[in-house]
Amino acid sequence: MTLKLTAASFLNGVRSSGLVETEPLENVIREMRAAGSDVNDSRVIAEELIRRELVTDWQADKLLQGRHKGFFLGRYRLMRLLGAGQMSAVYLGRHIYMDHLVAVKVLPADKVGDTSYLGRFYREAKAVAALNHPNIMRAFDVDKQVEAGTDIHFFVMEYVEGKLLTNLINE
Repeated sequence: MTLKLTAASFLNGVRSSGLVETEPLENVIREMRAAGSDVNDSRVIAEELIRRELVTDWQADKLLQGRHKGFFLGRYRLMRLLGAGQMSAVYLGRHIYMDHLVAVKVLPADKVGDTSYLGRFYREAKAVAALNHPNIMRAFDVDKQVEAGTDIHFFVMEYVEGKLLTNLINE
């Protein structure tokens, strides 16, 4: 369920998120006012930010829910959820400096305390990093970041656009 945030609360969340710098955000609001758009409606502002490619649909949805954290892991900006299971969630990410797309696999917070899951997660990252084949995605990084006292473990891989293997098998 999406909360109905005031425009001011939504804009504060956008600023706090680090997704959009202050000047471009102020320019959007100024241009929306000049065009007669409803700058008091958080959804209208979110749609404009999406249209200008300043945020993604996924990011806007999270911001409209009042969330302003969790959009960055290390040097990667999370763009959208690609898939999730019991073991992990995988996000499309973008390197903040080099601007290339990656897949970011994140170990769920509830699995961090279980050493068997954590060990398996790091063994998988190490195994993928050891492989070098044109038909296997490359591993770039494995790291952890602490947010609100919680360790977030993540594994960064080459992003390969296409269909999921499970979808191909089902077809």
